[in-house]
Amino acid sequence: MPGVEALIEAFADRILLRPRHDLPNLVDLAGAVARLCGVDLKLTGHAEDMVEAIGAADHLVLTLADGVGMNMVETLPEDSFLPTHLHSDMLTVFPSTTSVALTSLTTAQWPAEHGVMGWWTYLPEMNGVATILQYTDRGTGADLMKRGIDPERTFPVKSAWSRMTRDGLVVVPERIKDSVYSNYFNGGLKSFGYKSLSEAVNVVSERVLNASEPTFTYLYVPRVDSLAHLHGMARPEVLQALVELDNELSRLHSAIGDKGRMVVTADHGLLDATAAQRHTLRPNREIQPLMISPPSGDARVMYLPTWSWAGDRMRRYFDRRFGERFAVIDLEEAIKLEMLGPEPPSDVAMQRLGNQIAISTGPDMLEYNAARGPGRMVQLNCHHSGLTPEEMRIPFIVA
Repeated sequence: MPGVEALIEAFADRILLRPRHDLPNLVDLAGAVARLCGVDLKLTGHAEDMVEAIGAADHLVLTLADGVGMNMVETLPEDSFLPTHLHSDMLTVFPSTTSVALTSLTTAQWPAEHGVMGWWTYLPEMNGVATILQYTDRGTGADLMKRGIDPERTFPVKSAWSRMTRDGLVVVPERIKDSVYSNYFNGGLKSFGYKSLSEAVNVVSERVLNASEPTFTYLYVPRVDSLAHLHGMARPEVLQALVELDNELSRLHSAIGDKGRMVVTADHGLLDATAAQRHTLRPNREIQPLMISPPSGDARVMYLPTWSWAGDRMRRYFDRRFGERFAVIDLEEAIKLEMLGPEPPSDVAMQRLGNQIAISTGPDMLEYNAARGPGRMVQLNCHHSGLTPEEMRIPFIVA
């Protein structure tokens, strides 16, 4: 079965892409944006280059188009807005998923530092796994606020946006405007909940045109990602949403003209998974005794909290059941490869990780489900959080 040697070989052949702090990446962009908005923080050379590429502007608009990685941008006609203004591509963080990437965006730190490890993150204080963006218990759906789980403990690294000196506004879909995670992510900035993308663009353009002081505006657009999960990447609904996004951002650019600067990026790309490539891991007599607590992670990465004596047995189980579809590596090996960032994991991150990590070597995904019937994620047609180029490559667009 594939192990760390197979991963290293896949990285060398660029079949899979390892997160790299020595190449332009999402954390660099996060630092560049924060610096341009008055936050005093140390930047890498790549982040300094991004500051120069974006340039000085009284009004900065950062759009994060969820799921619109390079493989989606490259489907658009060359004369479309996004390809026309593409500065370069860069790498996202691992796991390549929204909860992890957005936390890196707002903190300008790697996952190993901020401790949000996936869609499902193990929280020792609840001795269980949280669905982190929804801020609920994965197993029961219970509201973690009602259970007394303090967000300041869950998200120990404060948003760098709280230190911005510009007038800031976060523009997100109305349904998530006041969520626990949004309130953390915003770093104290004002927020606006939109009902349609056209409304959001109108709000942002009017804000820039009428501003009397320097501004920072963040626009989050999840529609392409949401539709791709349901239907698959190539369906007309998804492509239509991508074209709408391109058209609306072009309209925003035309509206604000030379009064502002736009930056567009993504949290991750997307990769379809057929029914045969979607798997469920259930507690059973063979693997349950091997684990200290339930696994966590995401669609294409699973943190396995195995006992110290159980690593070989867990590897054999994965080998027998999944063959080449997943690589099981020790946490120490992942740290050595700097997969979660260039620095060793913080104490918080270490408490949330397993002793082993199962990583998809391609499109296959795996959901842990202790309940009867199929889980929600295994029913979706498109996923992310893995290491494939489709998931790891994201755009750096400046207009």
